Amino acid sequence: MNARYHAPAVAYDFARPAWLGWALLLVWLALLAAMLVWCLQPQTGWGRGLTAWMALFALLLAAGLLRSQWQGWPQGRLLWDGEHWSIESKALSVAESQPVQLRIGLDGGSWLWMCISDVLVLKPMSSKRKVLWLFISQQHSPVQWGDLRRAVYSSVVPLAEQG
Repeated sequence: MNARYHAPAVAYDFARPAWLGWALLLVWLALLAAMLVWCLQPQTGWGRGLTAWMALFALLLAAGLLRSQWQGWPQGRLLWDGEHWSIESKALSVAESQPVQLRIGLDGGSWLWMCISDVLVLKPMSSKRKVLWLFISQQHSPVQWGDLRRAVYSSVVPLAEQG
């Protein structure tokens, strides 16, 4: 690795972003509005058969799925040791000290949307590799933000140079 790209070791906490919860709630409210418009049409009506009740069940199922998506959003710590990335997350039961691959999806200056691949998730009776998308914001630790960005880009540049 070129000395110009050498970044210090860093540990950076990440959590599910608050705006994501609001976005998921807005999606559910849009589904609710669409169902209400559909059910209030004269030819459909609430009392006309099984279709309206199936739509209500689907809406409740969507609410449950959106909530589980919100609760299952990864939280933990992203670690750079100077050579490899790893991830710590109690909610995911990930294998610690296993190197992971990191790619930048979007860079907003004060936030990063990153793809973490090759995450080994340990579950009872099995383990499987998974891809995680993380939203990391400068708000979590403004003091370490510069170190994290240097580490992110110093680890990505050699991969790009390899072709």
